[in-house]
Amino acid sequence: MGNNRIVIFGAAGFIGFHLASALAKNEHSELVLVDNFVRSEFDTDFKTLISRANCKFIEADARDAQFLEELIKPGDVVYNLVAFNGTDNFYEVPSDVISHSALTGINIARVCATKKVKKYYYFGSSESYAGGIENSWVPLPTPEKVPFVISDPSNPRWSYAISKQIGEMACYANGSQYGLDFLIFRIHNIYGPRMGFDHVVPDLIRKFAQGNGTVLGPDQTRSFLYIDDAIKLILELSIKSEAGDISETLINIGSDAEVRIQEVADILKSLINPALELVSQEAPAGSVARRKPDLTLLREYLSFNPLSITEGLARTKQDYFQNNRF
Repeated sequence: MGNNRIVIFGAAGFIGFHLASALAKNEHSELVLVDNFVRSEFDTDFKTLISRANCKFIEADARDAQFLEELIKPGDVVYNLVAFNGTDNFYEVPSDVISHSALTGINIARVCATKKVKKYYYFGSSESYAGGIENSWVPLPTPEKVPFVISDPSNPRWSYAISKQIGEMACYANGSQYGLDFLIFRIHNIYGPRMGFDHVVPDLIRKFAQGNGTVLGPDQTRSFLYIDDAIKLILELSIKSEAGDISETLINIGSDAEVRIQEVADILKSLINPALELVSQEAPAGSVARRKPDLTLLREYLSFNPLSITEGLARTKQDYFQNNRF
């Protein structure tokens, strides 16, 4: 990845921050970090990151096409991690979710295409096909080539899923019309330090620390991947892709292990409050019962041995307590 000028949209978010931190270690790379803090925080961690000599921070809204035209240059490597996610947001502010998640996917891809960037990386989501799980329209484990499914358009929960579908489609549309060179990372349940509270792992950490033993959807499953493992995979795939060693346009990023939410709760309970009584509640309507990606394609390019869920949860819990993230 050499002396690339690298532009990262959503750089203050969970995955964006960890990706930028890893890329910034190469002092020969020039990083341009963009965020508008709709879903992220201008915290001490991010301030430390942008203080590096090879990092330039711009607070801006990536929906603004004119801004994108002025920012993106031919030959750039661009990572688009913009996402207005979080289950509560899907229900409470679904119009904002679509605006921030879909318009950015459309506009960034188009400008990258017309400016002839070196590579465009779009971060998709397993939510794009999640509606097909309940009706067995997509298989488990789930490979990359499955239908997009919105099972109930009247349920605002799907505002995020359809936005990520649009983002992926924008890649293919601009690839076809303008020759955009892109790779989509379809993300599955990445977790770890500094990920806010709008996800099951930090939500349970906070609730258990406060003496609240409520566990939503304990029988549901997810395929959790610790953030350090995810970043390692993304960087290694990026290197191979820019070298021309990857012909695919979409690769699942996740874990082979399918873990019940109850198991996650039990581990965190033992780490935080062993005496806490857990109380099961149904998950919100539309919440997916199972998730497990097929990693056959990923393993054709890379071999990896992800961190166990037990160790990953211990590290995440330690970060939240040590850095007083509550």
